[in-house]
Amino acid sequence: MKYLIFSLLIFGSSIITCNAQEKDLSAPNYLQEFQPGKARNWFQQKLKNNPEDAAAMIGLANTLLSFQSTDSAKILFRKVLTADAKNPFALAGIGLVAWMNNDRAGESAYFERARRADKINPEVYCAIAEGCLDLPKQDTVTALTYLKQGLDLNPKYARLHFITGKLETSKKNYGAAANAYERAIFFDPKSALAYRNLGTILYYSRSYREALTAFNKSVALDPNQILVYKNLGDLYYTVAKYAEAEHSYQTYMERAEVSNDDKERFAFTLFFNKKYRESETLLEQLQQISHDESLLLRIRGYIAYETADYQKGVEQMIKFFKLHDTHKIIALDYSYYAKLLQKTGNEVLAMDNFRKAISTDPSRTENYEELARLAAKNSLHLEAVACYKKMIDLGADKVVNSFLIGKEYYFEGELWRARLDSLMQLRKSKNNPPSDSTEVKKSMTLFYAKADSAFTVVTRLNSDYAGGFIWKGRIHATLDPDGITTEAKDAYQNALVLLEKADPEKNRKSIIECYRYLGSYYYLGYDRLYKSDKKAAGEMRSKMIECFTKILKLDPSDVQAKDVLFKLKYP
Repeated sequence: MKYLIFSLLIFGSSIITCNAQEKDLSAPNYLQEFQPGKARNWFQQKLKNNPEDAAAMIGLANTLLSFQSTDSAKILFRKVLTADAKNPFALAGIGLVAWMNNDRAGESAYFERARRADKINPEVYCAIAEGCLDLPKQDTVTALTYLKQGLDLNPKYARLHFITGKLETSKKNYGAAANAYERAIFFDPKSALAYRNLGTILYYSRSYREALTAFNKSVALDPNQILVYKNLGDLYYTVAKYAEAEHSYQTYMERAEVSNDDKERFAFTLFFNKKYRESETLLEQLQQISHDESLLLRIRGYIAYETADYQKGVEQMIKFFKLHDTHKIIALDYSYYAKLLQKTGNEVLAMDNFRKAISTDPSRTENYEELARLAAKNSLHLEAVACYKKMIDLGADKVVNSFLIGKEYYFEGELWRARLDSLMQLRKSKNNPPSDSTEVKKSMTLFYAKADSAFTVVTRLNSDYAGGFIWKGRIHATLDPDGITTEAKDAYQNALVLLEKADPEKNRKSIIECYRYLGSYYYLGYDRLYKSDKKAAGEMRSKMIECFTKILKLDPSDVQAKDVLFKLKYP
């Protein structure tokens, strides 16, 4: 698929304004609109009505040059010269034919004859210069020569500056091209084509707001144009305004000789505008005739995901990857394939494709998020952590992602705790400690500590969020099962204040967790102090009873709370 924006500025000439008679005809500028077929039909109809119309013959001849039909064009130019041997536009046309036939001497001779035939008419210089630029084989040197001559004679003639813009565009001197179009607008403020071409240069320079202004001005000056609506569609598509893009492309396609490239872009626009069925229908038609099937398979695979036809989508993407140039695969290809694989149960391959998507375009946060979820689900907690950290670097919410990082570190710590428990069981059965239990415990402690640090970030950035405190409480309860320190108690107490202040009924489960830990903490303190400090132990016992009593109020069926209170009443 080719979206060569600037070819539309360089190839596709304006119909030469030959004389007053041509202006009276108000010929549609179909070649400038990149519609050579329409131009040919229009001029043929004019000649059918008036076979001796010199302006129509010259217009048709120039149109035929765009099809590289040099012999037919030459016949028409010669016919005009038979009636008017000094017609400068027909002489210029013969010069263009000579250039296309590699006759440099003939080209120069006829261009000079055209110039001498009407030395002070700037349109003659425009005809030669623009003709040299608009042919399939350009002659930029000759174009520049006649542009300079024309500007020396009439530096305020707008079309000479307009064609200078086309020349600079062909050389990829986009800054100079923009300046030339601005000069054309200065000398002819009603030039819709100058505004349009300026907008295209601005679009290419990613000055999207200024480009939109120029395109809209062009439309306001001449709403009957064709190409400007494609330009607008490209712009809206680029800035992800797909509804506006669809509307602009629709207008363009209603007026244009539509190519397969145009249809492909329109199908893509329909897809991004969530009109999946319409896009699919158009793509099915194109797939019968397209020379590049892989591009159609790509978007059909995307559509299959959006319409929940996941297995078909996988099949489409497999074919796409086989056919498409590996150097032209984009991140979206990998991410859509990954999502399809995920939906069809192949999570391992899905993760691999999310990794490829990230490698291809590291700036898209959604791929990190998807990979993190899958990694977490498959116990690859450290990979999930790395994804969430990268999301923070890319500007994602720090509180949310720090919370997720804390959870992944916590679950990694849980994995190491399970290994440690297994080693301890092995130790009991064999009466000797396994040699690596110390290292396993260090790893467990390390990841719990990392989790605690992440949740500390959460509580610091959002001190009104109870979740961070609850997870800190869980971590320290695990690291300090005997309740020696106060870290877990303090965390649960902070959480409890926030939960009860917010919505006790909604937070009932979390409130019970807080009271359950606090009750257990006070029980351990009571048991520890019972023999050494009766008063302190009594205080602990009272607090413990209070905690488990509150649990029963929240959940009268709670077995542990009932059991604890029963034993305290009937020791």
